[in-house]
Amino acid sequence: MDQTATRWVPPRLTYGITPLKASFTEERKREVAALQCARIQRLPVDALVVYDLQDESSRTDAERPFPFLESIDPLTYAYDYLAEVDLPKVVYRSVAGLTADGLTAWLQQLAGERAATVLVGAPSKHQAVHLKLRDAYRIHHEQSPTLPLGGVLIAERHESGGDEVARITEKRALGCEFFVTQAVYSVTASKNVLSDLYYRCEAEQRPMPHVLVTISPCGSRKTLEFMRWLGIAVPRWLENELLHSHDILEKSVDLTVAAFEELHQFASEKGISLGCNVESVSTRKAEIDASVEMVQRVAGILASSAPAGLSAE
Repeated sequence: MDQTATRWVPPRLTYGITPLKASFTEERKREVAALQCARIQRLPVDALVVYDLQDESSRTDAERPFPFLESIDPLTYAYDYLAEVDLPKVVYRSVAGLTADGLTAWLQQLAGERAATVLVGAPSKHQAVHLKLRDAYRIHHEQSPTLPLGGVLIAERHESGGDEVARITEKRALGCEFFVTQAVYSVTASKNVLSDLYYRCEAEQRPMPHVLVTISPCGSRKTLEFMRWLGIAVPRWLENELLHSHDILEKSVDLTVAAFEELHQFASEKGISLGCNVESVSTRKAEIDASVEMVQRVAGILASSAPAGLSAE
């Protein structure tokens, strides 16, 4: 498909996954990917989000709860291993370790696909960087201007520094058309950044960008620790509810779906274009099943709104 003929319509409901570990045997990779394809194709989603995992150890001195293992390149995973998934794909790419030529070549591989990309910078200022995010946006503009570009929105960063709206505004000026949050457990933090962004856009007489709110199941105390390590804000009351529940996974599904429903209502009242990205980043069957349940429940919440998606005309 010619990328110039593709019209970007922001997806309302997406399913986010991480590529398999690179250390798996090829047979195992194909086996698991086939199971993922079968599962994803049954979901009522508009697009598939494929992450690019980074080792974020430079962001904090705390020990990483789970070891970092290299994974398959997200573009390769999206269009080779998951080729049977007939959905538009939002492919993440960490640019810090790339050269300008490397990013150019990577973007050219996406040409002609039903795709969008989210370019991600270094997780901290302490990490060695070959390519700055601003320069990556410039390369995207020069080499692949018709490829829809998204950015990352981090509500917790707004709470701690108050500058996330300024970051979003700058990213929009550099070509970002939509934003994807990291996993949301703090509704208040998310409302704060959406509200501040909304009123800034109103003051500047600019439309709000489309935002995909990410929600993710939490199936264990260890997973909760990892979320905190990643910088995800988990309010004390919510942590208590999870840790003292008879089923932490079931409770996390109820709480995160309720969180999205509250944010969706908040956004609807202001006319903010808000969708949902349900993550499935665990290899545990129970958590995978929980993510599928979350997709179905979120689809029900969105059912009364007009459909949208990434489409071609």
